[in-house]
Amino acid sequence: MLALHTVLMGLSVLSILTQNVNGGCSMAINDPAPLILTSFGSKHLLSAAPGQLLRENYESVQMYCAGGFNGVHNRRGYYDPKEFNSEETTKTFTCRSDDFVEDIENVPQMRVQSVRCRGTMVSQMFESIKSLPDCGDHMTLVVGQDFGAIGSIKSAGICYDIVGSELKYVSYTACPSKNRIIEKMQPGELNGLGLDINVAYTKSLFKAVSPTAIGAYLEHDKQLKQLLGGVTFEHTSLVQDEAIRSQLAGYEDMLSVVWLRTLRTGNWRNWQYALHAASEPAGSKFDIRLGVSGQVALPQMGGCNASRVLSIDLVNGSTLSVPAHIWVHVRDLHPTGKPQDEFVVIGHNSPFFKGEQMSDFCPTMCDQVVWMKNSLFGSLLDYPAYGLVQCCRVQDVAQKLDNFPEGPFGGVVASSTAIPPPEESGSVASA
Repeated sequence: MLALHTVLMGLSVLSILTQNVNGGCSMAINDPAPLILTSFGSKHLLSAAPGQLLRENYESVQMYCAGGFNGVHNRRGYYDPKEFNSEETTKTFTCRSDDFVEDIENVPQMRVQSVRCRGTMVSQMFESIKSLPDCGDHMTLVVGQDFGAIGSIKSAGICYDIVGSELKYVSYTACPSKNRIIEKMQPGELNGLGLDINVAYTKSLFKAVSPTAIGAYLEHDKQLKQLLGGVTFEHTSLVQDEAIRSQLAGYEDMLSVVWLRTLRTGNWRNWQYALHAASEPAGSKFDIRLGVSGQVALPQMGGCNASRVLSIDLVNGSTLSVPAHIWVHVRDLHPTGKPQDEFVVIGHNSPFFKGEQMSDFCPTMCDQVVWMKNSLFGSLLDYPAYGLVQCCRVQDVAQKLDNFPEGPFGGVVASSTAIPPPEESGSVASA
């Protein structure tokens, strides 16, 4: 009898504990995931939403999606799930009696089961009246979020030739923290750019490339198949910093280039890891400009003296060029007066590039940047299997790299292409 009483008491306690654990609300967050807006005193924070959002009763959560919301909800007390679709860029959900609900006037309270951003974009796109350096004849676009009176967040600036459909370079500040603060000003080059003209991103303006398109072309060309064998190149975003890349979701067609796979997954990735490791202990931030230069040339074959530039023909009739080099201009926002304050990293994007050719660019100085020298990147940068990479002083390569802006960081100027919007400006197409 005592044993039975003990078992019942244990089950009773377990039941109470289970109720405490399960108390509160749960909501599924699907991709593309909304961003969460949190106010803490005078500060307003923007952070990524987890896959499963949990809140205690009477807590509210405010979410942001650039293109509106999709989700599933049902009337409280009923099981009749329905999809909802909203053009609003912000929504607030409150945990009440273990259900997330949205209070809408004259509408029965609906229990929200799941939510995601409508479309593919997490951030909005704007055109800045002020242009990035050496971008006065092109469009200066800004990807970010505008929260009106409380401020904005600018994730990246893009110098883009819309007439020639050519990406010139990308500018951003690395490495943003997980909780970004919404402010009127932000550190780095992007601070001088404006969110002046709303841009309605039109995917048809940009080349959509199938993941299998490059492999199919290389397989079809006998000479290239003999030279390259398996899958050597891939078409993906120029921006490989995962924190920034997630904020640019939906704009991949505009930002993608042809990468040498061993470079992207090898030493370029190792460099990104080193950059993040350098920023974490002291919260350092770096201004980054990122672009491509040249075209890959194939080696001479069969006694032919003429070299052939590598390009990839797509089934839609367009052509992809393969850049010879990927470059990144790095500037520490907290300079120390040493060579590591500002430099250029060049990734050689050709499987035919020889190590001895690196002297054509500059005497490499990666070992003068302490946080790179002592990293995995510093140990492997000379190994071709991981992609050949070198570091240069800005003055050694500024005239040798295509689209390399010579203007100083933060040197934004008035754009010659952007037209200031009227007082009541609507969304405009980017063509």
